[in-house]
Amino acid sequence: MDQVGQTVNFATETTNYLQSLTDFGQDMNALAEQAMNDLDARTDLKERLLALKEQVTQYEALQVPDYAKELHESVTAYNETLQQGLDQALTNIEQGRAVFESTGIPDTINKINELLSQINQLAP
Repeated sequence: MDQVGQTVNFATETTNYLQSLTDFGQDMNALAEQAMNDLDARTDLKERLLALKEQVTQYEALQVPDYAKELHESVTAYNETLQQGLDQALTNIEQGRAVFESTGIPDTINKINELLSQINQLAP
């Protein structure tokens, strides 16, 4: 029974996490454009980037059922690249450069989202 609960929790948490990355990926170009011209939008974007970094950290601490460890490791590997990209985006904001320039965030989010279909197959 405990394994079933762990499986449902892993699938749900992973799906929610990946969906939040998808949502961010869809919004990020518009957010970056707004941030270039509006100080409040820049502050909002920084807060959203920091919140995303926190989500990445929380996801990595998720309990993983044995059969899903490989999938979790794949997401975690992409998370390392995503963390570096988020750090670069925050630096870009501080330096007044294009927010997502040279961050690799769009590509990383796309790769993570490819895993979403695999995660959805785990959900009961």
